[in-house]
This record gives sequence, C-alpha cells and structure tokens, in this order.
Amino acid sequence: MDKELKTPLVSIICLTYNQAQYIRKTLEGFVMQKTNFPIEILIHDDASTDETADIIREYENKYPQIIKPIYQQENQYSKKVAIGATYIYPKVKGKYIALCEGDDYWIDPLKLQKQVDFLESHLDYALVYTRTYIYIQEKETIEPYTFGDEYQGYASLLATNCIPTLTVCIRTNAMLQYLNDVKPQKRNWLMGDYPAWLWLAYYYKIKFMSDITSVYRILKESASHSQDPRKYEDFVLSEIDMKNFYIQKFGRVSEEYLQKINLTYYNVFDKYMRAANYKKVKHYANLIDPNYISKRLRKKVRIFHLRYIKFWFKKQIGKESFKYHQH
Repeated sequence: MDKELKTPLVSIICLTYNQAQYIRKTLEGFVMQKTNFPIEILIHDDASTDETADIIREYENKYPQIIKPIYQQENQYSKKVAIGATYIYPKVKGKYIALCEGDDYWIDPLKLQKQVDFLESHLDYALVYTRTYIYIQEKETIEPYTFGDEYQGYASLLATNCIPTLTVCIRTNAMLQYLNDVKPQKRNWLMGDYPAWLWLAYYYKIKFMSDITSVYRILKESASHSQDPRKYEDFVLSEIDMKNFYIQKFGRVSEEYLQKINLTYYNVFDKYMRAANYKKVKHYANLIDPNYISKRLRKKVRIFHLRYIKFWFKKQIGKESFKYHQH
C-alpha cells in the first residue's frame, strides 16, 4: 500500500460512457497489474445513464489511493468538448500514460511492468505497444487472430494503423508535446489516438512487443465499424482529412499509402452499392484510381461503370422519346 501513496509512475487513462456491462472487467484489468512502482487510474465517466458510475464508485471505495474518477453531470462529448485535453491530461501525474477505454480490458498482469521496464532503459523510445485479442460482439467470440503488427516506420503507419490503443504505454511528455503542436482538440477528427501515433512515429522511436496483453471489443455499432454507410463514410473522410494534414506537415506519401487510400474508397463504394445509393456509388467509383487496387476490385468498379453508362443512355433515350411524343 505504501507505494500507492507515492507519486505514480504510470497514469492509466480510461474514458467511459454507458458501459456498465463492460466496465467491471476493465477495472479488474487495471487493479490486477503487478508492478514495482505506483500507478493511478484516471477514469472519466461522461454522465452515463446506466450503472457505470455506480460500478466506478464501488471500485473507488475499494481502491481509494489509485482510482481517481471524474464524474460528469452533463455529457461532454455531445458538446464537442475535448475530454482528454480539458479534463484528463491536466490531472496526469505519471511519467508514463497507458490507455484503455471502458469496453476493452487487459489480461496480462505484467503488461505495465514489461512496458515501463523497456521505456526506462530505452530513452529514445516514446511508445511501446503489444498485440491484442479481438472480441466480436455480434458473434460473442474471441477471434483466433490478433490485432497489432510489427512497426515498420512512419510511412507504413500512415497507410495502416497497426497500433491498438488499449495496448500502448507512452511517455507523458511526448504526448503533451503532440497535444501542444497539433492541437487535436481544435480539429474534427473522429479517431482519437491514431493522429498521436503518427506524430510520435515521426519524432520518436516506437517499440512493438509480440505479447498478447489485452482484449479489444468490436461492438456492433461504432464509428469505425458501423454498418450504416453514412457513418462509415464520415469516419473514413475524417481519417483521410487527418492523413492529409500529416502529408502537408511531414510529406512522405508511399505507394502503400496510395493503395490503402484507394482501398478505403473502394470499401465506401461497396457499402453504398449494398445500400443501393447509386449517386454515392458513382462518386466513389470516380475517386478510385484503378492502378492502386487489385484486379478483382478493378473488375467490380469497371462493371459498375459499364452498367451506369448503359442506364444513363437508356435514361437519355427515354427523355428524347418523351420530347418527340410531345411534339
């Protein structure tokens, strides 16, 4: 208990809202950590309307020295308040930050110890991350594969995010530098942490550990996995806007990036095709550069173009026929 009274070396940051069915497992993953250093848990409840806050209070009473909750009376996200910059980071005391949202959880009791040991002995690294299991809510199963891949450098990270947020441990001073430089709270990006990884990757070294330390839940309706093509489109366009910001700031557009962007356009094209929104389908079909997608996908886009042209000609012939009969 003595170590809990000292200044924490790691600040665990957890954002939650209406996650009563998940938050207990999340908190258990925090308090089970075995470390030779003190920690603190900063958990922000954004005015939940379920029992989330009650569960947090239960753990706060049980672990008063390490659990530091922030309870909102009004939902801040709906007011477009930058929760991290406004409420969380001003309270951080740790030299390092670990992140985990209220529907994910850690399964390795040595996660923080291993990551801090690495960062303490490798001063030129700002971030260390691991692999994570993936839990698919719709299937109610943990997938046989994992998320989190070997870090290949800034250019590769710009193309594809290989860093699971719930697995990271970051130097606090590096994160604060990012917030001060980029000021993400003033931007409308829908993804919270990927922009930070890109900034850190440009200025610092990043370490991948192959350990599986956590479980990432993919919920049925989330911004990045929504079945609604409009919500998915909003997320994709926000990600492209964010990446364009970094391209203008740092440059370095790779072939891999161009392939990923065009695959992203294709995915939106495909979702609107399934929704039979052909105006949107046509828009994204025109954005796709066929040189950067596979032969199979090129064929699908080409078939759409041919069918659309055929439909357009039929429509035009119909208009001309209507005009002729009016005379």
